[in-house]
Amino acid sequence: MNRLYGAAIPGLEREMTFRLSRQGALSANVANADTPGYRRVDISFERALGRADGELTRTHARHLGSGGASAYRVVRGPRGTRPDGNGVDRDQEVVHMARNAGAFQDAASVLSRIYAMRRMAATGELG
Repeated sequence: MNRLYGAAIPGLEREMTFRLSRQGALSANVANADTPGYRRVDISFERALGRADGELTRTHARHLGSGGASAYRVVRGPRGTRPDGNGVDRDQEVVHMARNAGAFQDAASVLSRIYAMRRMAATGELG
């Protein structure tokens, strides 16, 4: 069954899991925007992408390799320049959250279409 779409479904599921984890980190930043000394956190996409490295194969010597990461990397921002030391810019965090939510929705939409095509192929129905 995985031959029909290759690694698309597990890849989309992995991306959605990453986006969900990142949304939690970004919302924690917004929640702590007034906490003295709080440093913003984010989850590195490059590290999350590296988790798929076990499934990827280098097919040419000139292709780029990856670092072989095994887990998401939480990135902590610098200490803030405000008097209380908080490093969160609430407006910027909301923009990051909106973009992250859009990426999650895109992946969910593609996954939904793949399942609809599978259902159509299995049943022969158009809807």
